[in-house]
Amino acid sequence: MRYLVCILFISISLNQTRYIDEVFDSVVKTEDVVYANSPDLPFLFLFEWNTNNIDLDMDIYEPEGDTLESRPLILFFHSGAFFSGNNELDDMVDLSIASAKRGYVAASVNYRLGLNVLSTYSGERAVYRGMQDASAVIRYFREYHDLYNIDPNKIFIWGSSAGAFIGLHLAYSDDDERPESTFGGSNDPDLGCIDCVGNNYLHNSKPNAVVSCWGAIGDLDWIEQENNIPSIMFHGTSDLVVPHDAGLPFTINIALPLVYGSSEIQNKLNLLEIENEAYIESGEPHEYWGTLNGNWLNGPNEFYDQIKNNAYDFLFNQLDQSSLIGDINNDNTVNVLDIVETVNIILSNQYNENADLNQDGSNNILDIVILVNIIIG
Repeated sequence: MRYLVCILFISISLNQTRYIDEVFDSVVKTEDVVYANSPDLPFLFLFEWNTNNIDLDMDIYEPEGDTLESRPLILFFHSGAFFSGNNELDDMVDLSIASAKRGYVAASVNYRLGLNVLSTYSGERAVYRGMQDASAVIRYFREYHDLYNIDPNKIFIWGSSAGAFIGLHLAYSDDDERPESTFGGSNDPDLGCIDCVGNNYLHNSKPNAVVSCWGAIGDLDWIEQENNIPSIMFHGTSDLVVPHDAGLPFTINIALPLVYGSSEIQNKLNLLEIENEAYIESGEPHEYWGTLNGNWLNGPNEFYDQIKNNAYDFLFNQLDQSSLIGDINNDNTVNVLDIVETVNIILSNQYNENADLNQDGSNNILDIVILVNIIIG
């Protein structure tokens, strides 16, 4: 009884929730995991007929000591205008570590580059190749979800700039909406269907949600009710690289196609009643969380923390919260009897997933703190 009374007066500051707060102190990184083998363009990307197949890889970040067997996955896709960048850029590494400390499995993904900024044809094909690579990595994880202890129905894409283009296009466009350029011409190859490249794993390649940082989509008509995928978007109104409304990339007419940014995408999602959030920051530029092409310049700044918090809250709401949280004894109510049940579980050195309220892989005093706070409101 004395044990229980002490618990009731523990500071609420100990109340941390997995996927919202950093409940793990350290992460385990597995480098250079190959998820696909695909035809790649040689530098300088001026021609598309002389491709060479390359392995595409990623770095995987997991919470150290985690015992859960079904965890959500966040796939991070870097910036770089489809011309430069890799999965070791500062923002992608920091976000991967932050996600793993919150209990996610995270993967920072390399994808194929190749863009001639003087060609609409090249621009459309660059985005489409990125879509194919995102499809391949999602199909890879759905094939091997048991190996990585992930939930195959909770795979999210978080992209910055070009990486956000990839996430939005994969979520909302389909094979029957392929740009004509992707079918090739002259000596250039047909790029094939979205799910036809990289590996042979036969799984749905749609993400379950998208976090888009200063991204855009090539055609609003691609967004349809049948692809009811939640998205959260961040954009600055003074973005001269990717417009927040409708406009040209880099804000100049250099032959790249018209795109529709976060403001326009939100209008279409609202029209279709597809869940979304958009944070449009007045006067802010491209990558306003403090990076230049993915590496810290004047950041991370206050916007970085705001974006993280908003995004993690949004993704948390996409997780299955259908059961009554805190109802440990399954009597359809949460009260002191659930505290007693949890104490008994702890004292008997058993593990009960329902009682693991912060989902850190163990039943302990922190779960009781959360339970007390649920009861007292």
